[in-house]
Amino acid sequence: MPFLDTGRPAPDATAGGSTLNPRVVWLLGQAKARAERAQASSTTVSLDDEADAVLSQIERLEVRKARLEGRIVDAYAALHSIEEQALARLTTSSPVPITSEQVAVQEITCATGVGATEVARRLELALAPRRHRVLRERLRSGAVSLQRALRIVVETRALDDDVVPDLEATVLAPAPDGSVASQRLFATRLQRCVRSADSRAAEERRRSSVVRRTAYGRIVEDGMGTFTVVASAERVVGVLDRVDALARAARAAGDDRSLDQLRSDLLCDLALFGVVPSGGDLGVGDGPTCSGRLSDAAPATVRLVVPFEVAVGLSDAACELPGHGWVTAAHARQIMTAPGSVWQRLAVDVDTGRTLELSTDCYTPPREMVEHVRAVDGVCRGPGCQVTADRCDVDHLVPWPMGATHISNVDSLSRGCHNGKTARVWQVRRVDDDGISWTSPAGRDYITYPKDWREALRDPGSGPPHRHPAPRPGPAPRPRDDPPPF
Repeated sequence: MPFLDTGRPAPDATAGGSTLNPRVVWLLGQAKARAERAQASSTTVSLDDEADAVLSQIERLEVRKARLEGRIVDAYAALHSIEEQALARLTTSSPVPITSEQVAVQEITCATGVGATEVARRLELALAPRRHRVLRERLRSGAVSLQRALRIVVETRALDDDVVPDLEATVLAPAPDGSVASQRLFATRLQRCVRSADSRAAEERRRSSVVRRTAYGRIVEDGMGTFTVVASAERVVGVLDRVDALARAARAAGDDRSLDQLRSDLLCDLALFGVVPSGGDLGVGDGPTCSGRLSDAAPATVRLVVPFEVAVGLSDAACELPGHGWVTAAHARQIMTAPGSVWQRLAVDVDTGRTLELSTDCYTPPREMVEHVRAVDGVCRGPGCQVTADRCDVDHLVPWPMGATHISNVDSLSRGCHNGKTARVWQVRRVDDDGISWTSPAGRDYITYPKDWREALRDPGSGPPHRHPAPRPGPAPRPRDDPPPF
């Protein structure tokens, strides 16, 4: 039996009342469920029990670590205050271009060896207690790591102070089942909320950055090279999806190269020779080994989810490019109205944001079932996984033929989550509210739910776009004798 930390829990982790943070509430609920299971069972301690005990220790240590990181941030603020007072007392014949922030960064870097960039980020959090009061409170309670807190600080620099607290609370909210949000879910929420809260400035930055589109490459030491293209989001997504579709088709046809290798070879061959290879050892010789014109390649598809309120200009919520990220409302409206765009209605429940139906006349019935399931799920239904449903396997929750091939028994699972379920490492079952319950080897329960396609409409700053009131009509100006020529 490994060593277990059996020290007393922190007071705010067991005290009642409404001051408990969501992470602690979830931990208490998990502990209660485990206690009830242990009471109902008279078996001896198993490997599952040992795994659960060690996992509980890891959770407690992570909470303590976060609290220590909160104390570090407080210490940064105290040191800055001292350095600021000391710097003010210095008198020189000419002003010295150095700030108390720079002095504090130098002091901490020399004393601890932590990089100057990391120290500067921590100091930025320490010196904004009102702007980042939610982060500071969560750090002190152990509900968020310093790593996540600093990422929020960096990503929200351009936002006004009054928007940041609500945004931080939204980003740091638990997962839908009450567990801690996975790193991918956290990153997705942060990107979406920032796009919504800063839609006007983000759109201005996007327009100004269009002139900076470019392509460049460099040779690396191992005889390989990297190639970078800077272009609009929809064009990059289109290129990636088209090359990925070609790579998967080649794999299905028997090509033994990995998907990563195929994407690299196909993209280079398309750019160099204007053809789509269909066989042979490609990307190694001096040219293509087969004919097949670029126009014969599968067309690119860029999927963009635009809520009705955004489409008609009633909201500036960010819109999702599934599997890739988020764009501003103005950019989304530009993409959806571009020549050649095809609209497809995705009917969702107004309250839950879950898909009700996917209307299309383009696919055969089996394909429609797959499209419906993917529209409902949005992403992989595995715990903490955010792989887009289009890249997932379609799996029977209850294995066929015991389970029917029906939308109520079919779900989207990434290959990793699918393998874990098939190997019975995770125990999976359907629960209420269209949830799927996953029980880990350590006995932890996680529940995933269908995607809420309207979630962005509830983010801070995603309300109706601000419109300046029209000026009231005043008295007509007196005509000039010589009006200007415009």
